[in-house]
Amino acid sequence: MHGRVTLCLIVAALGILVASPAVLAATPTTPTPTPPSPTPSSGGGSSGINCAPLATSCTLYAGSSGSSGDSGGGTTTVTCTWQGPLNPVPLNLLQLIVYGDWHTSTSETPDFYIVTCTPVLDDEVGEWLAEVWPQPPVAPTPGQVGQTAESELNLPAPTVSTAPSGGKAIVNLESWMWIDPADWTPITKSATADGITATATATPISIVWDMGDGNQVTCDGPGVAYNTNIPDADESTTCGYTYQETSANGPDQQFTITTAIEYDVTWTSVGVAGGGDLGIILGASTTTPVTVDEIGTVTVPNP
Repeated sequence: MHGRVTLCLIVAALGILVASPAVLAATPTTPTPTPPSPTPSSGGGSSGINCAPLATSCTLYAGSSGSSGDSGGGTTTVTCTWQGPLNPVPLNLLQLIVYGDWHTSTSETPDFYIVTCTPVLDDEVGEWLAEVWPQPPVAPTPGQVGQTAESELNLPAPTVSTAPSGGKAIVNLESWMWIDPADWTPITKSATADGITATATATPISIVWDMGDGNQVTCDGPGVAYNTNIPDADESTTCGYTYQETSANGPDQQFTITTAIEYDVTWTSVGVAGGGDLGIILGASTTTPVTVDEIGTVTVPNP
């Protein structure tokens, strides 16, 4: 405790010795201070700076020049460097700015940095001594844990089938398209942080088929498998596409079908109750090369 009192006296002395005409904004009291209220400057106007601990990009608030009668103001982004932690603490005439509070700090002593920002405008502050008290980490929200769970879903690529089979298709003849029904199922993943467990659930809602000829088909379900044991007249598809041209001009004289499942992702949490919708995302895709041919007719004269 004696060491803490001595350190506080040194800090107070540094603040009293400030003689620079440049004025920094009110001392931040949290690790991420909000934009400060303007503080009178030597020119009669106002100025301030918002710079979180160890931030390299900070905001300078400049007011009117006051005594000169010129108008000004607005904000400027400045680039700052933090030199430190310093040991020993330099005894200089730099303005002292305190970040955090020793009452809530995770450390018995603060870290000190010399902060230098550029560009420096007129009489604004370009350098100061920062006293940073390490603070407890901010606990994540249930929604943030839910987003972590979403990032770990690892949505798979579907198993794709088409008919005609063998990577073939015929101009003006409908192709059937479907995926393995086992791929049409919800997928869940959970994540835990600071006593909060969130579960993200990805539910299939549609399948997107990029047909490789510039067209796209969206089907509402996994599709129906073509059954060679059933007459064509007795079965139908729920997901099909008819090519209007051959693939003769495509790469390797083929088109490439790209297939992916669209999922609606929601989340719920326990520990701290929560839940919501994380939106529509596309799973991994499967590519299928297809050769599209044209069936021609030949007229044979009677002998």
